[in-house]
Amino acid sequence: MVSNNSTSQLSVQLLQAVLDALPFCVFWKDRNSIGLGCNQALADVAGLHSPKDYLGKSDYDLPWTKEEANFFRECDRRVMESGTAEVNIIESQLQSNGQLAWLETSKIPLTDVDGNIIGILGAFHDITERKRLEDENIANQKLDSLAALSAGLAHDFNNVLMMILGNCQLTKMKMANGAKEVEIHKYLDNIEKATLRASALTNKFMSYSERGPVTKTVCNISKMLDETLSFVQASIKSTIVYDIANIKDTLYADTNQIQQVICNLIINASQASINNEEITVGLRNRQIHHSDSIDLRPGRYFEISIKDHGIGITDVQKKEIFKPYFTTKENGHGLGLSACLTTVMNHNGTIHVESKEGLGSTFIVFLPVFIQDNEDELVHQAFSDELIYGSGRVLYIEDDPDTQAATLEMLQEIGYQVQCYSSLKPAISYIKEQPDAFDIVITDFIINDFEQGGAEILDSVRDIRPNCPVILITGYYKQLEKRAATSNQFSYIVQKPVSFEKISQIINRHLNNVANDCENRNLSDMSEQVSAELTNIVDVNKTDIEQSSAIRGHILVVDDDQLVASFLKSYLTNHNYNVTTAPSGHLALEKLEKQPVDLVITDQSMPKMTGIELSKKVKILFPNIPIILSSGYGDEIIKQNIQDVGINYFHKKSSNPEELIDAITELL
Repeated sequence: MVSNNSTSQLSVQLLQAVLDALPFCVFWKDRNSIGLGCNQALADVAGLHSPKDYLGKSDYDLPWTKEEANFFRECDRRVMESGTAEVNIIESQLQSNGQLAWLETSKIPLTDVDGNIIGILGAFHDITERKRLEDENIANQKLDSLAALSAGLAHDFNNVLMMILGNCQLTKMKMANGAKEVEIHKYLDNIEKATLRASALTNKFMSYSERGPVTKTVCNISKMLDETLSFVQASIKSTIVYDIANIKDTLYADTNQIQQVICNLIINASQASINNEEITVGLRNRQIHHSDSIDLRPGRYFEISIKDHGIGITDVQKKEIFKPYFTTKENGHGLGLSACLTTVMNHNGTIHVESKEGLGSTFIVFLPVFIQDNEDELVHQAFSDELIYGSGRVLYIEDDPDTQAATLEMLQEIGYQVQCYSSLKPAISYIKEQPDAFDIVITDFIINDFEQGGAEILDSVRDIRPNCPVILITGYYKQLEKRAATSNQFSYIVQKPVSFEKISQIINRHLNNVANDCENRNLSDMSEQVSAELTNIVDVNKTDIEQSSAIRGHILVVDDDQLVASFLKSYLTNHNYNVTTAPSGHLALEKLEKQPVDLVITDQSMPKMTGIELSKKVKILFPNIPIILSSGYGDEIIKQNIQDVGINYFHKKSSNPEELIDAITELL
């Protein structure tokens, strides 16, 4: 006769055999998310010999990353506290073989005979291949949207170039005329602002165009959304109206992918707006409950809404628009909205659409608010505008002579001894021959013809001085992806261009050399030195630039970019013109009605009324006023017969601003 214990033992063995035969992973945990059991499939991906080895282990004891373990345990907590299952959770998992896998996971609460929740039961299967195909879909859509965004980027970048060139010329003029230092600083500050703006543009475009593994970080969603809208505005004719609440909650996401989703939805909204009606973008918090019709698990979410006043979507189309290859566009391939939804769902969110045919559409993106148990993990020391002085020995490797010269002077000015190299081999020889001659290393990544030059510098230093800080300052570091996680890692990576203030703080932190006993030094000495050196290299004949103090004419500048308009006003005023500005074509016409001018300079790409459209209206009302079309775009404007419109001169913003002065002089 078989005993009850033997029967029970056989039942347990049979259940384990059944679980081990399943082609997906199964696990169960107690109320503290400690492992109680699993099948062989999970033991294999966790690098365990058998399911018995899973007993008593937490997610932190397994190969997953700390961020993944935090996420898994947060899901466990929600399921156990709510008593409600969560299904089809898309998540990543670093497995024991070192490979990153994508999973679709479901979890349900475990209860005892009295109905008390005692843990969770979970199961997941590998969807890595499906994720790869979805990423290919997203990449194809990215190529389409890049074409639209590139034109706007060129426009904005040419605006920046014009501001840099113009402010350089104004600086030379003022110095030649013996202007005061504070006045010269104003133009140098403008150049710095324009450079930072150019940096932000190129960084955004490089991030957007990259295709690589998902990299989730904690970010401020309000700031991310603001940057995205500023980036995409130049690519569309519709005006974007902001309705963004000041939200302090954070988002855990791949910001590059989420920004791509927002860009795609805004471009779609613009294309649906026949008359370039305004697009309203909103952001607010939203609490999702079980009773809500939205297919999301309960919790706190961000709600990003994109509303247009376009042609709208039929009820039939609403059921199809997120399906791959469905499109209403003549040349579309139907991957855009499908890719957007896939991306958002991979972040455990969804997209909801509200629309009536002929009345416009609203696309609403839901993304979960990031909840962190240990707030300290989110604290990162921010950088400030302070230039920090210090002491120490810096080994600096940079192959661009201009960059090296400027950085060398700055480092010496703030107290450091610097040894510079512009080639890889001499730098490595110095490291090996004099390993104690430096306290910190700063290097570029691509050094002359060596695409991995920075990595070779890093390895050379680590072989001799394992604890020596090695800082990477580079313009493009995609090559870093080739380095294995077990390879030597840089102490800090920062992308060019980087301010001297930030460099000084990075060095200070890594050398732990905060000089509390040093007085705050006045930076005016450095400014005077820079000004003196600029004066020495500028060979300008004062008599050639001295101009009559009489006003040479009244000019109306029309540009929706406030920085460009301000620059043109300053630049033209310094050439003795009286300048009025207007941010749009409609306001420009109102100002012309009140006070006619001698000449109009208008941007081409402006919402609601383009520069060419404004020019047509000006010529009807004021046929004798000459018009200059100034644009960040180029060839596509020149191809139009602008003289037929009545435009007298085309000025490309990336060209020398002196050409603009020459054109004005000729026209007046």
